[in-house]
Amino acid sequence: MMISYRLMQPRDVAGVFKVDQACFSHNWTQDSYHSETKNILSNYIVAEADGEIIGFGGFWQVLDEAHITNIAVREDYRQSGVGQAIMNTMLTQALEKGCVAMTLEVRGDNQPAINFYLKNKFTREGRRKDYYGPGMDAIIMWRYELE
Repeated sequence: MMISYRLMQPRDVAGVFKVDQACFSHNWTQDSYHSETKNILSNYIVAEADGEIIGFGGFWQVLDEAHITNIAVREDYRQSGVGQAIMNTMLTQALEKGCVAMTLEVRGDNQPAINFYLKNKFTREGRRKDYYGPGMDAIIMWRYELE
């Protein structure tokens, strides 16, 4: 099976939303993903296998920084390199657009995601108290060199 990575198109929104629903408890709406296809700051990559979206990742470019909005991979494709390929594609995209740093917030109790970002040269830089709701802090992470 071949997995392809490409920019998200409006036709991908239903598949992206399906992955979102399977991966996150604080989900975005389908309309919010559709809006991302029209947002000039938005850059989303989808991973597709056999015509089906199996993962995605997005960032907003704010001046010369890339702010990761979300990365998700269907459970049956985790630990197979899909998330890493999405991250690599996002890093390349951010570099091509002139970004010099990348940032994100991740739930403080999401250790697999934190480990993924640490492996990708992100560092913990702060905390947003109750960012995801009462008692659910966010860890702010940064990567200052994208190459």
